[in-house]
Amino acid sequence: MDRDDLKRQVQEATDIIQLIGEQVTLRPKGKEFACLCPFHEDRNPSMFVSPQKQIYKCFVCGAGGDVFSFVMNYHKLSFPEAMKVLAERAGIELPDTRSPQDTAKASLRQKLADANKLACTFFQRQYQHQQVGAKARAYVASREINEQMLQAFQIGYAPDSWDALAGYLAKRNLPMEDYVECGLVSPRKTGNGMFDRMRHRLIFPICDALGRPIAFGGRILPDGTLGDKNEAKYLNSPETPLFNKSQTLYGLHLAKQAIIQTRTAVIVEGYMDVVACHQHGVCNVVAALGTALTKEHAHALRHFAEKVVLLFDADEAGQKAADRAVEIFIGGTLDVTIAVLPDGSKDPDELLKLPNGREIWDKAIKDSRDALDYQFDRMKSQFTENDTVAGRQRLTEEYLRKLALQGLEKMSPIRRGLVYERIANLVHLDEKSIGEMVSRLAKTNRPTPPKPQQPAPTPQHPGEAEYLDVMDGDPAMMDPDMPHASDLAPGSFEMADTGAQNQPNVQPQPALTGSAPKVRSRALKLAERQLLGCLLHRPDLFGITLDDGHAFEEAIIPGDMTTDAANALYHVVYERIAAGDTLRLSSLLMELMEQGRQDLANLLTQADADIEKLNMTEPEQLEAVFRKAAEKLLEMRQIDEKLQTRDMALNADSAELQEHLLRQIQEQHRANPSPIRIAGLPRGKS
Repeated sequence: MDRDDLKRQVQEATDIIQLIGEQVTLRPKGKEFACLCPFHEDRNPSMFVSPQKQIYKCFVCGAGGDVFSFVMNYHKLSFPEAMKVLAERAGIELPDTRSPQDTAKASLRQKLADANKLACTFFQRQYQHQQVGAKARAYVASREINEQMLQAFQIGYAPDSWDALAGYLAKRNLPMEDYVECGLVSPRKTGNGMFDRMRHRLIFPICDALGRPIAFGGRILPDGTLGDKNEAKYLNSPETPLFNKSQTLYGLHLAKQAIIQTRTAVIVEGYMDVVACHQHGVCNVVAALGTALTKEHAHALRHFAEKVVLLFDADEAGQKAADRAVEIFIGGTLDVTIAVLPDGSKDPDELLKLPNGREIWDKAIKDSRDALDYQFDRMKSQFTENDTVAGRQRLTEEYLRKLALQGLEKMSPIRRGLVYERIANLVHLDEKSIGEMVSRLAKTNRPTPPKPQQPAPTPQHPGEAEYLDVMDGDPAMMDPDMPHASDLAPGSFEMADTGAQNQPNVQPQPALTGSAPKVRSRALKLAERQLLGCLLHRPDLFGITLDDGHAFEEAIIPGDMTTDAANALYHVVYERIAAGDTLRLSSLLMELMEQGRQDLANLLTQADADIEKLNMTEPEQLEAVFRKAAEKLLEMRQIDEKLQTRDMALNADSAELQEHLLRQIQEQHRANPSPIRIAGLPRGKS
């Protein structure tokens, strides 16, 4: 089996609905599935996945492609890496076709991934070693962690030695620089060699969404022999190209399915808390890595959850968490609540070991309070306890200032109104006054942007009406986001046919301005996408003869499109059809992604979507759209040529040459009127 057949086998063995459904929540919508797009800040489902075509497309940010492009973009992988992941997922064995030179040139990310994988295996083997891992196993037994959790979380042990891992690597002549980059070993300050950064610690591998180790967390164990008295209780790997702690949640790869099923994610404080929760059947639990909750964490969770519960074991920690949660989630789509464990419960592990621990846990999660309510009740308690007017005024202003800084104005109007109502009832002011105070505080604390300079108005170019004529009045050619010619100011783009030849001192005309260039650009791009989409659905259209008698394949060739991406994609399609090759959407997407051309994959899926949304059922309808798109491109090309000649005429050195060129243009204009002029219809009418 050659490489192309192998790629096709991997592609066909992967169901895109199941693949994307493992990362985001998909909801049926007609014949497709809709979801929040993971490639931009999406508030309403704008990405659609087609089970029939095995492609996805976001109609806001433009992201689109097949199973390869999704894995590459979602997990930040190269094409070979994505193919390897999908092949392993489908149970397909890939031959190692890399040459020694290619292996030596492996990317830094791959080198770091290989280093982390080897270290993870090393730590697991040390844990299992009868003598070396004895203390680690004793500690794990005291915490009552079972074998299933040890395997699921890949827990290991860093030996009670200065150079156990460093020595292991040196004996095998492995590249130490990769392990230094990962934060696993460091050069000795005196003498030669390396020493281990993780020593006598229980190791918790931190994994990416695919379950691959990208970093490590280590908990120091008691009774060490190295005299590390001042060592921190927990030690994490440094950040690397693979690992960013503000974007990573511990255990997410194992919690993802439970979060999707329950629509709820619970965030706890430590590694052991996560492991204990999963062991007791509470699997929608993750942990932040020694950092406060970040916007990146929220971005990761919003693809799976509708609600996030922050669990803390102390009221003061809960208050700080509430402040941070309100700041991060206040304008988002996730509901964020705060849960505090009952008095006497040190952590989730201790609670869940109680006979009725699961019942208490479930109640704590169910009774978790909205972060904004939690924050408000704290202020209300302080307000009630303070019986001075000045004190209450200070508390109210501080609370309103906090809300303003946290972005209360980003909140939906309904919820913001409810917040104002609660505060107004507490402090005996009307809601309007509360709202005005928050707005004023928000403006006071917001940096003032520099005042933009207003550009001087630029005169219109006399040729802009031509562009409007070309795209006007044809629904099939209209982009829904594109302003129609009838929306433009009357007379803004009138063609100047008169008297220029009698004026020897005509000034050079300005370039295209105003709305028309945008209209023209969108019309052109839509026409180009429709050409590509039609050819994708019916490659035989490549051989048709246009109404002017020219063969399409000769009239529009690669290089005639308006953008580099359209030219590049048309070149691929043109060459495929001209060579008699089969034109398949899946094959094209795979080829483009192997070349690293996500921009072309986006354009290809958009071209396909443009044709699909026309909902045409007859081949003749598709051909009509194709002919119209080709006609528009050719007409606009002619207009470009005329305007270039006009500019030359208006900037000619002599009045005689100027007069000659202008007369030539006018004759061409009369001999080749636009379709709208032929029909004698005003612009914008039908």
